[in-house]
Amino acid sequence: MSRRVIEHIVEQHAEDAAFLWLQRNRALDAPDQYLRNLNRLDDRLEAHIDGLRVAGEWGWHIAERAFDQYQEPGETFVAAVLAFESLSGNRIGYILNLAEASSELFPAVVSALGWVEPHLARERVSSLLDHPRPSRRLLGLAACSVRRIDPAARLPLFMNDAPAVRARALRLAGEVGRVDLLSDIKAALNDPDEKCRFWAAWSCALLGDGHQALDILRMYAGVDGLGWKGAQLLLRVADHQSAVEWLLSLRGDRSKERLIAAGAGILGDPIFVPWLTTRMRDPTLARLAGESFATITGLSLESEAMHVKPLADLDSGDALPADHSARDEDLVWPDIRKVREWWRRNQTGFSPGKRYLLGKPLAAENLREIFVSGTQRQRRSAALDLALSAPDALLANSSARSFTRLAPTTIDVL
Repeated sequence: MSRRVIEHIVEQHAEDAAFLWLQRNRALDAPDQYLRNLNRLDDRLEAHIDGLRVAGEWGWHIAERAFDQYQEPGETFVAAVLAFESLSGNRIGYILNLAEASSELFPAVVSALGWVEPHLARERVSSLLDHPRPSRRLLGLAACSVRRIDPAARLPLFMNDAPAVRARALRLAGEVGRVDLLSDIKAALNDPDEKCRFWAAWSCALLGDGHQALDILRMYAGVDGLGWKGAQLLLRVADHQSAVEWLLSLRGDRSKERLIAAGAGILGDPIFVPWLTTRMRDPTLARLAGESFATITGLSLESEAMHVKPLADLDSGDALPADHSARDEDLVWPDIRKVREWWRRNQTGFSPGKRYLLGKPLAAENLREIFVSGTQRQRRSAALDLALSAPDALLANSSARSFTRLAPTTIDVL
């Protein structure tokens, strides 16, 4: 086989690995992707990375060249994985110097630290947490977050670091169940930095002390970004009846209707079903309302043929709301007549005032089953509810690679 043919094969490995990482990244919060889909993507991605490993120096140089040429997230992930596995300070430093200053490339490096074998991650995370540069410490804490690594005695020290580092440390405390740090976290509810206040509130709520945090989470509540992360905890932690009344109080404010539609699925209370079916007539809310209906009832609109084709006049996107986001993508358009008929026949199986997830009460055994067999969004919901039932436990990471998905670690950093 000629050198050029071999080079082309190695280049194809690099290109396919970058593309598959982008696919994986999109699948993490997709409404139609299951754990089995994620595992298949991971296997394919690992096979192409392994092709680069087998190619040795050649594999690295091709990955490096693609990173230099494109500096896109997929290429960054591939080059970062190979750099971390090489243990070469020059290669690692080269990738980090270019990527850490970019909000677009930074998550790809974090993902790479979540991909490599555990012993390699532990070594790299330890050195990053000890680094004099705040951006490197931030990267180390983000890697801890992905892998659910507890920095042990060092974690409270990072809560007095630079603002971005503080915010990530506050978030990590909740993710790894550090209830022993609640006094430090609660103190950060008054932090001068906005993101620090948010993550302090988020972790307080996750760790079972959400009383003081609810006002902050309510202030942020929305359907995208931090707002959605806050809303997911706010509606779970608040007294159920109070949460229902607050969400219903938003009716009449057109700008809040997407929050109501998405929040109804979190609360899982069938009292919202009539409102949801009504909003299925609104093209800007129909898919979101359909998703929440399915989340409450467990009915798959697609497999039960209770969906319709997209409206022709929406092809251009002109009718989409200003805050349209990835939450709507890949969701089906509900068939209102069929949905209402199904609800008419089955509503007696649901009790208003109770929470349901996929048609089942929120018992721990049901949540564990959903974490294994549900879609990515459903798995994320189940993980949050399970963590809230045991505040000192790990918040399972539904996005993690299989060998890190349920494996908490503690690092005692010198």
